Amino acid sequence: MIRLQQKLERHNIFVKVIRIITVPLLNLLPSRFIKLFMKKSSKDASTVVAKGGSTHALEAMYNRYHRKLFSRGILQGCSDILWHHIVSQPKALRNRLKIVKDVLYNKVTYIFDNYGYRDISILSIAGGSSRSIIYMIQDLNMKKGINNNIHVITVDKDQAALDVGKDVAKELKLQDHFEWLCGNVYDIEKHFSTRRFDIIEIVGLLDYFDFDRSVKLLKLSHQLMNDKGFIIIANVMPNSEMPFVHKTGWPNMYYRSIKDIESLLNSSNFNNSDIIIEPMKIHCIGVGQK
Repeated sequence: MIRLQQKLERHNIFVKVIRIITVPLLNLLPSRFIKLFMKKSSKDASTVVAKGGSTHALEAMYNRYHRKLFSRGILQGCSDILWHHIVSQPKALRNRLKIVKDVLYNKVTYIFDNYGYRDISILSIAGGSSRSIIYMIQDLNMKKGINNNIHVITVDKDQAALDVGKDVAKELKLQDHFEWLCGNVYDIEKHFSTRRFDIIEIVGLLDYFDFDRSVKLLKLSHQLMNDKGFIIIANVMPNSEMPFVHKTGWPNMYYRSIKDIESLLNSSNFNNSDIIIEPMKIHCIGVGQK
């Protein structure tokens, strides 16, 4: 059982009432109108339309709490309420980041507690900015004073995404823990034929992979792991906002249930799986062990 440390975002009663109207409306409106409305009403929503599926779109949703609600003016503040707090997607993504960070913290401390303070290797596949890992290492340093033993390699085909991660890590003075590799996920076997990892994180990528392709990647991850190593994956679940998300121009995704996530892990020879559903019930986080 994985205990979560951070408070996750939820809809209050007021928002739930508003969503009775807004969700069906957003699902019914034509795509052209949705995109135009998002572009005109909000800088963050405009980024999501322009950069759908990218790290830049995710960063626009992650960074809502890095500023005060009305710091961009009243109109932008009202738009932020709609796009960041009434629509579930940004809350769900921020919840996913927090949950993955807590799972990473849990598994790293488990390894330290059970195997001593040896070096721990983490591989983030299509990890983009790797914010969850960066924040996990920051937490370890603050709470336990241990982070020098953690080494992270993030592989992503988007150099701009890696650059965001580099900047975040540097800002927190954690850049020495990270190696950033621009490349295709299927190149990892070539790059790391002799390396083995304690934890492999694949968060967001499987949203765009069918079952066979997902299992292929997870089996490759299994081969690259140390014995008793951990895999952390996440996938978007069927939810009430799917038509709206599609109309924003976000790339098509494979929506998976809890049983689907369990099937992916079991088919890839991972054991002792834990499944965590974030409060918006949009993302499912699966944790398995080799």
